[in-house]
Amino acid sequence: MIHCNIHRCVGCRTCEVVCSDAHFGAISPALARIRVAKLEEIGIDMAVSCVSCEQKPCLGCSVEALSAGEHGQINLDDELCTGCGECVDECPVGAIGFHDGLPLFCDLCDGSPSCVDNCPGDALVYEQDLEVSLEPFMQFAGSPAQKRANYVGVAGRPLRESWKNGRRVDS
Repeated sequence: MIHCNIHRCVGCRTCEVVCSDAHFGAISPALARIRVAKLEEIGIDMAVSCVSCEQKPCLGCSVEALSAGEHGQINLDDELCTGCGECVDECPVGAIGFHDGLPLFCDLCDGSPSCVDNCPGDALVYEQDLEVSLEPFMQFAGSPAQKRANYVGVAGRPLRESWKNGRRVDS
């Protein structure tokens, strides 16, 4: 999975740029398989992509167009996909995009994620064999953007608490 260190992410969106360029040869956040959630009201930014969660609710695809790859990434059979968007709705953290009638999943760039390699703040890390449970987020309803904001808001609570207590997070 690609993990974002919320302490280091500055919301520059370089990850979105290099992802869209690597996959589509275009600079467009709408084409990125990673999205930066910017919670301006609380001063938190965090890149969100598929976390290869234990639950994998997106695999409930009614036409079985999705499968898990050897590194936990989600593989799409675009010949089977009907573009129904069910997987987008099922992702508890809003990590799935949609373009030209097909869902966009992080494919880990065949083991060398371009977003990780190009993150100027070293906020992104590719971690193999990490088990992540998204159980606390499974019942949250909303759009993908709302789900990302919820996920980042929860992930940012310890950081915000340290700010309230006047402590630097790097000390």
